[in-house]
Amino acid sequence: MIDAAKYADLALLLIDGSYGFEMETFEFLNILQVHGFPKVMGVLTHLDHFKDVKKLRKTKQRLKHRFWTEIYDGAKLFYLSGLIHGKYVKREVHNLARFISVMKFHPLSWRTSHPYVLVDRFEDITPPEQVHANNKCDRKVTLYGYLRGCNLKRGNK
Repeated sequence: MIDAAKYADLALLLIDGSYGFEMETFEFLNILQVHGFPKVMGVLTHLDHFKDVKKLRKTKQRLKHRFWTEIYDGAKLFYLSGLIHGKYVKREVHNLARFISVMKFHPLSWRTSHPYVLVDRFEDITPPEQVHANNKCDRKVTLYGYLRGCNLKRGNK
């Protein structure tokens, strides 16, 4: 969760509407706040478990205000009404995807001031003779990926 908080542009919080907020959700929000607070959007799911429309409306309102308390007033909260044949309603998912595609993201303070590496793959380039002679020898590893943020300083570990 910490790594995701450092490099995410957008955090989608899936919240079970029939259960409410869980402790892990609040822990993740705290981690996001510490690492520069990217854009956060809530997605309320499992709304098909409510049979009474009045109770559904009250629950939506209560969860929305709690979400606004934790993030900021007016934070976007999407509602996915429920599953039909094991899938969410296509129109609701389309609206969510369209909203995400037009969002503007601001650079995070943590990300611009700290170097970090996103590693795609790594290779052990230690000579095989050394490994056969001593299984616990110091290895040489090559990392392939992307450097983000500011530049790495020579000698950083």
